[in-house]
Amino acid sequence: MTGLLAFMERWKLGSTHGFEPATADQIDALAKPHGGLGSLPRVYHDFLATMGASTGELRLTFGTTSISVLLEDLEDHQRERPDSRRYLKFAIGEDDYNGRHPDNFFDLSHPTPDGRDAAIIRAYEEELMSGEVAGEQPFPSFSDWLRAIIVSRVCLEAVPRQQTQYYRLGPNPEAPAKTYEFFTRLGFSHTELGASSATIPLEHPERGVLALISAPSTSIPSTRVELRARDKVQQEIFNEVIQDHREELSGG
Repeated sequence: MTGLLAFMERWKLGSTHGFEPATADQIDALAKPHGGLGSLPRVYHDFLATMGASTGELRLTFGTTSISVLLEDLEDHQRERPDSRRYLKFAIGEDDYNGRHPDNFFDLSHPTPDGRDAAIIRAYEEELMSGEVAGEQPFPSFSDWLRAIIVSRVCLEAVPRQQTQYYRLGPNPEAPAKTYEFFTRLGFSHTELGASSATIPLEHPERGVLALISAPSTSIPSTRVELRARDKVQQEIFNEVIQDHREELSGG
């Protein structure tokens, strides 16, 4: 979380204002139905202790990650719920003109190899209880979800939004690695957000350029690259470079 806050403030001064941590009692209460504090993925515990009560003006999802709302949801003891030893709800979907958005859950039965995180699922509670629908996996883990959203909200969606360039490089499973190697040869390196094989934020500090590489997923079966420069001239330079090497990056 320290690195995440530093990254946000470096790219958008004041973007972490309004963050409020959850209290220890709130975190205990949220963890209790799922087996206690030890059941919480460590990265999620750190998230709650940093911005669990409020994310200020930062909107992470169509709904809320507020711990007070999550605890209020748990107070409905009459409602049947998915297996609490497996599923931990960390975001509640909102109602809008499209209807009710699904919630976001940890699948505690699928932790990451380091044990600090777990797979996430976007689904409705009734789908998880029926077992007929597996739900959507927008990102492999909470860390990847958070990385991608922070980069998008703070950098890629900045005004003027059309300055950000988007590229789809096809379904070849080798494309993310080839793209990563390509950007590192250009002088890009990892940010404070870290990376995984599925979600790779990279930055060129001298040029003021940020790139986000996303591996193919079930929802978007193509490697994606999103690129944003602080300066429009740098944006155009790197856009030309990527267009010139697009076939190479696609892994073909």
